[in-house]
Amino acid sequence: MWVFKRFKKRYNSTWKVVDRMTKYTPMMEQYLDVKKGYMDALVFYRLGDFYEMFFDDAKIASSELDLVLTGRNAGVEEKIPMCGVPHHAAASYVQRLVQRGYKVAIVEQLEDPSEAQGIVRRDVVKVVTPGTIMDDITDEKNSIYLASIVDYQYGFALSIIEMSTGETIIKNIDRNWVILTQTILKNNIKEVVIHTNFDEKGIKILRELGNVVISYCDEVGVAEQYLDLCEEIKEERNLEAYGLMIHYLEATQKKMLGHLQIVEIEKEDEVLYMDFSTQQNLELVIPLRVQSKSETLWSFMDRCQSAMGSRLLKKWVEKPLVDKRKIELRLDRVEYLMKNFMIREELKENLSKMYDIQRLIARVAMGSANAMDCIRLQKTLKVVPAIFDCLQDSMFDELKKGDQLQDLHHQLENAFVENPPLTTKEGGMFQEGYSQELDEIRSIQKQGKDWILALENSEKEKTGIKTLKIGYNRVFGYYIEVSKGASSQIKDEHGYVRKQTLTNCERYVTQELKEKEDAILHAEERSIRMELQLFQELLEKIKGYLPKLQKLAMVLSEVDCIYALSNLCSEQGYVRPVFTEKDVSIKDGRHPILDKMMKEKRYVANDLVMNDENEVLIITGPNMGGKSTYMRQIALIVVMAQMGCFVPCKSCEMPIFDKIFTRIGASDDILSGQSTFMVEMAEANHALTYATEKSLILFDEIGRGTSTYDGMALAQAMIEYIASCIHAKTLFSTHYHELTALEENISCVKNVHVEVHEEDDHVTFMYRVKKGRADRSYGINVAKLAKLPDSVLDRAKDLLKELESKKRVVQQSYQIVELKKEDTKETKIIDMLNQVDPNGLTPIQALQMVIDLKDQLK
Repeated sequence: MWVFKRFKKRYNSTWKVVDRMTKYTPMMEQYLDVKKGYMDALVFYRLGDFYEMFFDDAKIASSELDLVLTGRNAGVEEKIPMCGVPHHAAASYVQRLVQRGYKVAIVEQLEDPSEAQGIVRRDVVKVVTPGTIMDDITDEKNSIYLASIVDYQYGFALSIIEMSTGETIIKNIDRNWVILTQTILKNNIKEVVIHTNFDEKGIKILRELGNVVISYCDEVGVAEQYLDLCEEIKEERNLEAYGLMIHYLEATQKKMLGHLQIVEIEKEDEVLYMDFSTQQNLELVIPLRVQSKSETLWSFMDRCQSAMGSRLLKKWVEKPLVDKRKIELRLDRVEYLMKNFMIREELKENLSKMYDIQRLIARVAMGSANAMDCIRLQKTLKVVPAIFDCLQDSMFDELKKGDQLQDLHHQLENAFVENPPLTTKEGGMFQEGYSQELDEIRSIQKQGKDWILALENSEKEKTGIKTLKIGYNRVFGYYIEVSKGASSQIKDEHGYVRKQTLTNCERYVTQELKEKEDAILHAEERSIRMELQLFQELLEKIKGYLPKLQKLAMVLSEVDCIYALSNLCSEQGYVRPVFTEKDVSIKDGRHPILDKMMKEKRYVANDLVMNDENEVLIITGPNMGGKSTYMRQIALIVVMAQMGCFVPCKSCEMPIFDKIFTRIGASDDILSGQSTFMVEMAEANHALTYATEKSLILFDEIGRGTSTYDGMALAQAMIEYIASCIHAKTLFSTHYHELTALEENISCVKNVHVEVHEEDDHVTFMYRVKKGRADRSYGINVAKLAKLPDSVLDRAKDLLKELESKKRVVQQSYQIVELKKEDTKETKIIDMLNQVDPNGLTPIQALQMVIDLKDQLK
């Protein structure tokens, strides 16, 4: 059983309980019966050429879509609220509603009104939801995900799907609400499906995310037709999450999902781990200011020629690799194209002719494809051999293993006319010669139209009316039209029967014309029916190729990404990174985006050296001096290197990092009521808990959200803990100059500073990082650059001198303190056991939990 519950986003309205004792018209009774099953959705109810909405649905839609709210007689005393949209323009309206967090149930007429016995049968053919939208995604490079979540007491199993491509991922995370919300945000999940008995606290947390729709389903069994896709799933909880997702999708899409890909089981230790905050701070795929047009690393690197290539590149940016062999293979392929300019240009030309066949495949599978989709598929398959011919080196052999599907290309090549109609119901899609039977029907149709033309000429001659013409409309069929002035020339012997009188003309029919009309229209109907049949047969043939098409689409996407990286690296003069065991040595490193943006004044390059003797760098210097930019550029160089891209520097030697943690910039988490300091401490805790000696930590001015001495104490304690217990490579910027004394007491801590040139009270930022600590903060100098009033600046200088003269020397302890590293495994296992109710576990679940506990201890 699956159930929907309304997710209230902007409106606090409740659905009216319609009094069913009231006698409505048969059509309205039919509507209410349909609506009863979709109380959480706005029902688009097909009436002729319009989709109509009634009652509260109409009020919401009229407000959200700026539609005129009218009333309709429905058999009761008062008119009921109503609004509508034309069926041919409905897609854009549906899209706008779904983007605002609504679900839309599409109700179609299931029989021809002319053949209906009584009221036309209607029912829901599809429910469009924020997580299942396919045809109306505005940004073709964007991916929208739906996730089903199963709570197994000590963890969450998630099945995540991108409906427009069929990509499906299974992953397990700790039973931690923060981690769950971060996972939802990281993966751009717009809708979650959960059991009706899901934890109420969790539901409240999910609702507070604001832009995530919650849906409910209780069926979890996996139908036989999907078993091949989930063969790799061994654990019951993961199979339950997958089944939950499948049932919900079938309930909303009303058909089998033939485009789903084989399930990929994702493990976080197989990619470079970055939490949502880190991805935000580094602006990997989303700008920090959502409304801004500032460039992200992904948009900067995206030289892909297809939307499907861009989407894959986005995943590479979000999930860099940790497997050295895979990274080196990508680097080899990028380097090959960098060194072979002519091959790269030829590859670009062929890649630019590709279409987004991942989404074309989905439309074919879901039955919403049209002739133009098939033409685009054919054109993409046509260039596949040329693309593969560009990849002659053996390093590409693995990519070229799959079927190039040239037999399918030949089937599609001469099927369609160059510019077919957008809908399949108009006819005129197929070329002459595709089907002999269709050609014969078209011949009859053409002969009929030739006969009409000949009749028009003969009637002109017979009547002497030169302006006479034969026209056609759906209401009257074929007719003879004569102007008012010439109608007096019509005589009884002409055999004309008046059919319609208009302002400026008269319309007639003849017995001969009516007899021929039946034959002509019958041929047209037969032609359209035959084309529809041929088109459905062709779609069925394409469906037989879906698994191979999906594999080919992935290969083409990967080739597109490799081309994009090679193009960027060649254009910008990047160098290949070299991977070491532990040490970092970056010579003249640059921030990739700023380096390109600063055309007049070139970006100042900086070095970074880190080894056992300087695992922790304390960075001092004034605001605006470049500390945060320096830290970000190091992280971006690491991300680029581990995704298999060359990097912006003269040389780069670095280990393969397993995780990156950042705390850069100040922002309050208003939605959850957390202050800057609380957010800062939470992110710092996450880093200190999960970082390893293979991790990279970037902390920018930790402790500034509290009092000076509190902040300084916390900052020092964190540095000591990282230095003595974690040994992660760490960049720690601070304005607490007292912390620079740690260099003298902790062997792996070193000071660096951003250089400032001062002359006559004026400061110039050099943006160069040098060894040693900064002498002072230059706060008043920076304020002067910000054009603060002179009186304020003068007063501040006087106060500063006074404070410095009275400053007490604070005795700080810098001796090495014995710090104990927290046993995160022990804490995690205790938390896991505390969350579980043993009586609520089945024997299989209990056994699985024991296996998971053993895995934690390894």
